[in-house]
Amino acid sequence: MPPAPSGPFVSVDLGAGHSLEGDHGRLTYRIAPGISPSVVELAQLRALTLESRPFFEALLLTAFGVLGVVASSLALKVVAFGLAGVGVLLAAVCRVHALVLEVASGASVRWSLGLARRGSERDAKLLAAWRSLAQALRARDVVVRDADGAAPLPLSSEPPEGPRA
Repeated sequence: MPPAPSGPFVSVDLGAGHSLEGDHGRLTYRIAPGISPSVVELAQLRALTLESRPFFEALLLTAFGVLGVVASSLALKVVAFGLAGVGVLLAAVCRVHALVLEVASGASVRWSLGLARRGSERDAKLLAAWRSLAQALRARDVVVRDADGAAPLPLSSEPPEGPRA
């Protein structure tokens, strides 16, 4: 393993008070000011994976559909079925991003990057943060992959790899 880097190599504001910083051979994840950060030493980090998944938790709102079926009031039926529909819509258009860090002991640490609507500015910001972090850690010999096990796409300013004409 190469010696630990001696300066900042990545700093990302994830929004909503969350931040991720790489400095002096470690990664620091802050949930909010005033709360103790989570720290992982790069020497202990074996792999980093981005997990992106639909916002399944929103499907809990579909339970209101049962209320809509048994309700006798039309207004209550409309509200209950409306809430159930909102749950399905949120699950379809939003996704949750998280980093999974595999450390030398074999344990996994999960850091939530947050919730974002697909294609939104926030979604783009979180994915750009992922690409910056992935690039910085790959340069430090950490295995980096997305949820499918593939290496992340290069930043758009980088030329594609491969044979040149």
